[in-house]
Amino acid sequence: MTATLAAPSTVIERRNGPRRRRLVVGVSVAWLVFAALNVLLSGRWWLWLVPDLLPPLAFALAPAVLTACVAGLRLGRRPLLVALAGLVVGGAQAGFNPAALLPSPGPVAGTPVKVVSWNTEVWDAWDDPARFVAFLRAEDADVYLLQEYEEHGLRPGDFPGYTAIERGELLTLTRLPVRQVVALPAEPPPGSSWRQVYEQVKSLRVDVTSGGGTLSVYNVHMPIPLDLVNPLSARFHEQLRLRAQARDRQFTALEHDVAGNHNPILVAGDFNTSPAMGDIRPLADRLNDAASANRSLYPASWRSYWPAALWRLDWAFTSDQVTVRRNEFVDPHGMSDHHLQRIELTVRGTR
Repeated sequence: MTATLAAPSTVIERRNGPRRRRLVVGVSVAWLVFAALNVLLSGRWWLWLVPDLLPPLAFALAPAVLTACVAGLRLGRRPLLVALAGLVVGGAQAGFNPAALLPSPGPVAGTPVKVVSWNTEVWDAWDDPARFVAFLRAEDADVYLLQEYEEHGLRPGDFPGYTAIERGELLTLTRLPVRQVVALPAEPPPGSSWRQVYEQVKSLRVDVTSGGGTLSVYNVHMPIPLDLVNPLSARFHEQLRLRAQARDRQFTALEHDVAGNHNPILVAGDFNTSPAMGDIRPLADRLNDAASANRSLYPASWRSYWPAALWRLDWAFTSDQVTVRRNEFVDPHGMSDHHLQRIELTVRGTR
């Protein structure tokens, strides 16, 4: 009788095969749980600000890789369903824009208004001032919603024909008549320093005349989720909790004002919030996301140190009385780490 010995590589494969399968299935289950917890906890629990830093694209790429592994290893129907569930739950948080595949809306009757929203990255601090102003003026917008404006940054003649409304780092320029100005959460007391206003006011509402009615434009810059400090230190957890409280206070004030405002509305700016973060959901549920008029399948506005923009932190929302004809992010040519957001809309009437 002759015994047949299996090759060493075959024995190793037999031993590692079940282990590899268990690993893939375990990671698929873990990812599905994480994606579901992100829906439940993001924007509701301050410690979740740390997972919120995950790039939104990861919510689609990670489960896509896992699904491909499950299918390639032929692990069966149930593991495949788990991987696909992770892809569905995570993919919905990745920031894709399926409306880009639909035809552009036709002409709409009403008053056309062009708005530019841009985080200028400390105004023209690191830019040639003339080039910076020329870049903005070339947009020829009716309203500019500018964040990270520097105190005394405007010079005579920079924007002739525009009214400038400033609250700390928020600067709104409009050539439409101004009817009302509201600082949120509250107007700073007289005598407040520029820094005090900067810390307090993160939403600036300016009501302007549009056609025969009023359009409320909100200039927004929400606080960042956290500072870069040692994550093992007590200071890290303390500043994380304080950041969460500040963000909640600012978002709540904005949401309450929008809920009680019966004018046509545009809310735009740097929300420091990705599509995967729950802080943005109350506004997205109440208003319409202007990205539905963006022709990009993955609209992104913030590149940081990456060669291309991977995060969408800049948003624009409108009420039902406003139709967005066009929405796009424009390369700032190195003058900011945020892309300029161009919004062309039509105001149809009052609510």
